Amino acid sequence: MNRIVSSELFKLRTTRTFYALAGSALGIVLLITVAAALATKFHGSGGNRPEDLLGIGNFAQIFALILGILAVTTEFRHGTITPSLLAVPDRVRLTLGKFGASLLVGLALGVLSVGISTLLVLGLLSARGVDTDFPSGEVLYSVLGGILAVVLYAGIGVGVGAIVRNQVGAIVGALVWLFVVEGLLGIIPTVGDWISEYGPGGAGSALGDSSGDRGAHTMDQLPAGIVLAGYCLLFLVVGVHMMRRRDITA
Repeated sequence: MNRIVSSELFKLRTTRTFYALAGSALGIVLLITVAAALATKFHGSGGNRPEDLLGIGNFAQIFALILGILAVTTEFRHGTITPSLLAVPDRVRLTLGKFGASLLVGLALGVLSVGISTLLVLGLLSARGVDTDFPSGEVLYSVLGGILAVVLYAGIGVGVGAIVRNQVGAIVGALVWLFVVEGLLGIIPTVGDWISEYGPGGAGSALGDSSGDRGAHTMDQLPAGIVLAGYCLLFLVVGVHMMRRRDITA
């Protein structure tokens, strides 16, 4: 299995798309972080809280999701799935190898995006004279939760890619769900409350938020992590099942 994971990591890091997505994730996160830390007004002057900026690095979740999808769908798009299966005939092991590689990529992306964003927020706010004496452990829990969310989103991406092997369809479908469908469902009474709290988007946001000042329909970090891990496992199991049963020709 280690060789399969190493092979999948090699496939990912030898494509320009990988570096473009990773670079875009870091660039956008850093740009938003700097702009927010320098321009946001806090407390009496504007009503915002400094700790709200700790979650900016969580934006990398979307890029991790796309990278996970690409780990599977690129094989189908370019017809390399056949030689890959000749090298690793066991489809379950191949999918799990992609899953493991994507989790490692998500970990690296999460550490960089969430870690650097948090350091920038603390440094820039301190330079502005804003009080950054957050409650004990809040920064640490925010960073750890944010990194874990990025990792799990990468794993979800692998499952989505295995289920919907069309690359464009998988990426567009995943983004539409997160940015459009969850929002539309959120306005439906009762259903909307459940979606905003337990949907993948809501769970991902809650996992990266260690603040004690939560909305009425937002989970704490621990249950949010369990729910998001459940989505990751669910998509992986369904994706593995689809890979085993699907006729593959390329």
